[in-house]
Amino acid sequence: MSSLASITADAARGLLGAADSTFILRDGHEGHCVEQSGPNKKWKGIRFPLEGTVTGSVILSGVADSIADIRQDSRIPSSAYDPAAIQSILVVPIRRSQPLGAIVVNWNELRLADEDDIAILHALADITSVAWENVRLFEALQDKVKGLEAQRARIEAQHESLEVFSRALAHDLREPVRTVRAFSELIACGEDPPQMRDTYFELIHKAADRMAMLVDTVFQYTQLDDPSRLSKRAVDMNQTVTAVTGNLAQLIRERGAIVTAVDLPTVDAHAAHMMQLVQNLVSNALHHGPVGVEVRIDATDLGDHWQFSVSDNGPGLARNDVERIFLPFKRLNLNEEGAGLGLSICRKVMALHEGRIWCECGYEGGARFLFTLPKSGAGTPGATANVNRGSLMETTGRRLANVLLVDDRDADLELTRVLLQVRDRLQFNLIMAKSGKEALERLRQAGREQEPVDLLLLDINMPGMSGFEMLEELRKDTSIPPVAVVMCSGSTYEDDLKRAESLGAAGYMVKPPSLDQLKPMLAVLPDLHLDQEGRDSRLTHAA
Repeated sequence: MSSLASITADAARGLLGAADSTFILRDGHEGHCVEQSGPNKKWKGIRFPLEGTVTGSVILSGVADSIADIRQDSRIPSSAYDPAAIQSILVVPIRRSQPLGAIVVNWNELRLADEDDIAILHALADITSVAWENVRLFEALQDKVKGLEAQRARIEAQHESLEVFSRALAHDLREPVRTVRAFSELIACGEDPPQMRDTYFELIHKAADRMAMLVDTVFQYTQLDDPSRLSKRAVDMNQTVTAVTGNLAQLIRERGAIVTAVDLPTVDAHAAHMMQLVQNLVSNALHHGPVGVEVRIDATDLGDHWQFSVSDNGPGLARNDVERIFLPFKRLNLNEEGAGLGLSICRKVMALHEGRIWCECGYEGGARFLFTLPKSGAGTPGATANVNRGSLMETTGRRLANVLLVDDRDADLELTRVLLQVRDRLQFNLIMAKSGKEALERLRQAGREQEPVDLLLLDINMPGMSGFEMLEELRKDTSIPPVAVVMCSGSTYEDDLKRAESLGAAGYMVKPPSLDQLKPMLAVLPDLHLDQEGRDSRLTHAA
């Protein structure tokens, strides 16, 4: 648009031998001097009211106006022009019906524009009007094309996700289902020695774990198709790495690994996606690296964006593998137990954040993954985060945390207790409630007895008062001391996750619960501490 205005102003000045000319657009009740041609550009960029001005009356009426001597026209204030430089003007509307603006030419001599002058400027204004409309239509068409391209990209992404889902159903999920069915039938027949049953149950358990892992991973993959679900906020990548190393603490100890993050910035991103991205990359390095592998995470300021790298001193990758490892279900080793979607998820996450991810082959001493994130304006590097072999937090001055579990089903209450306290060997004081009403009363009672609840694990779908309704009541009740809330539900609907976040929940755990799911939520709660020694863990609260 600006180029057309400049061309029109230059043409008007040249065609009529004027001292200067101005291209003006209508903007509501004002005129806007978009462009000016000539040695003096004093009017370019200014705005003026249409009412009570010569140019404004031409735009409002659609009728051209010529003034032979500006000193004799009361509509022109003496401050508007320098009579020594400008003495006569001609104003012609751009489009005579519902003008979109005007072209003004100024002469530095007394001159009454004749019919030829007016006809020439009218012709130029008509050509400009057509060109302006064409430019507007072209820009609208470009916006439409961009919208269609974005829609096509979403359809292609959804088609890709459908293929991934179909592949998971047709192949990857069938194998553990066959395992469960086959060994269940062997146990039911009772023809094998009794001592084999423990082995069969262990194989069934592993197959069930793999099915759950596949379902969760495919669900995560398909949820990354809709950019409207991307809610960004300031994310401190140092804290992200701290949470990730907490999640992977057991694996880090088993591998004797060291994970280091150096002065990472704060970025504008989806916090859970950043956790997912970094955890996938670090987990890959731990699984594929040697015992004692060292993983380093750092960031480089490249002006308009940050470039992060996750590098290790492992065996590295062959040149022909650096691209295909990002394809869904592509595994490089036969003994891999993952779903084969980790790096594909990383690439989807980066596409949603308008960044990119790639792997450099031939990196000295191991593999190096790099990804970029646009800057948000808040990107100051923070502290250095380290996790080394077998570190254990001091528990002096801390008491065992009080955890209130709220669920209407006896089976789910018992299963959560067994999974967290028996299987995951997490120590805490457990309190149970079977309804939102009962839970609120227990919270009030705990406050009165000065034994406040530190963590609330809250189901959503309960009769009478749902988990969300209870959470709303909890936030309004000033008699209840502050308590961290983690939703614990079988629902994976995005709307439930968003509502939990909007109501101030610190996290969202999908049933069946596990310590691995709980760790990143605990990492952002300053008053709760997870102390680990080998397989045993203690959830404590600062006294």
